[in-house]
Amino acid sequence: MSNKHDANVRKSTLVNFQIGLIASLLFTYVMFEVYTAKPVLYSDDNGYVVEEPPLEWKGDYKIYEEPKPKQLAVKLFKPIVDPQEFKIVDTDVVEGLKNEFKNTESVKSAPFDPNAIDNIKKEDPPVLFDFKAVEDVPIFPGCEKLSTNKEKASCFSEKIRRIVSKKFNTGLGEEYGLKGIQRIYTQFDVDEDGLIKNIQIRAAHPRLKKEAERVINLFPQMTPGKQRGKPVTVKYQLPIVFKIQN
Repeated sequence: MSNKHDANVRKSTLVNFQIGLIASLLFTYVMFEVYTAKPVLYSDDNGYVVEEPPLEWKGDYKIYEEPKPKQLAVKLFKPIVDPQEFKIVDTDVVEGLKNEFKNTESVKSAPFDPNAIDNIKKEDPPVLFDFKAVEDVPIFPGCEKLSTNKEKASCFSEKIRRIVSKKFNTGLGEEYGLKGIQRIYTQFDVDEDGLIKNIQIRAAHPRLKKEAERVINLFPQMTPGKQRGKPVTVKYQLPIVFKIQN
């Protein structure tokens, strides 16, 4: 019985030793896992990486300086002069200045005469009438014997057209390289003395304008036009048209 009992005790001691050894190994393993495990970090960026642009430094820098306190403007006031401080001026000097600038000449103005205004000659502004609107048209030399104003106007225009057709140099257009139909618009006044004044011309070439002015100055002195029996200035328009043969 003692041998069997000793065998059971030994077997039980061995089992207990093995159980304790296993427990110690498990405890040691757990402790190593706790102290040596790496923490796992979780992120919500889902793999997106934001790359910041590289910083470029050009070598310029500025040393920080503390701001200077603002200086208040100081307003300067002129010293107030004491009214009691004054200089005494010699009265002889003042009297001398009065005598120097004293006006010794007396100017007498003539009395106003209201009747003198009526004696001033009033000049009437020049009155200009159109050739078709004036009562009596200017009379070209040779048209005096005609009776009606319409006949005198037709004679006036006919005489002028004859002078233009004879005296105007139409070869100037071809000479200066102009082609086709040439129109020259002229206008002049027959003044109160029957003279040609205020010639105005518009042409395609300055040489044609000069030629038209030359021909108009060939017109003789006329009998001036009249409005209510009084000589007046009459405006007349004369178109000159000719064709250049190429």
